[in-house]
Amino acid sequence: MSKVKAAAVVVAVCGLLAGGAAHSAFAGEGEHVKEVIKHAKEGIEHEKEAIKHIEEAIKGSGDPHAKEALEHAKEAVKHAEESLMHAEQADHAGHKPKAKAK
Repeated sequence: MSKVKAAAVVVAVCGLLAGGAAHSAFAGEGEHVKEVIKHAKEGIEHEKEAIKHIEEAIKGSGDPHAKEALEHAKEAVKHAEESLMHAEQADHAGHKPKAKAK
């Protein structure tokens, strides 16, 4: 079961990194924001892959802690995806043409 716990920790840390990366994207401008969003997307995909491995590892397991860790990992991915969506919306809003001053 230690592999499951280690995988759950990895997923949780990746979730924090993806969310933090999306949040910190707005410290910069233009291409930096796009690069951070790209890395956040990659992080989310890695988390999803880790979740698949956790699901396989605990299949048939009666360990309630492992199942709870899996559910928390899934929630972390959901929140990371929501953060990414907001970051992408803000990035697109920031690139709209501005009205000319009169």
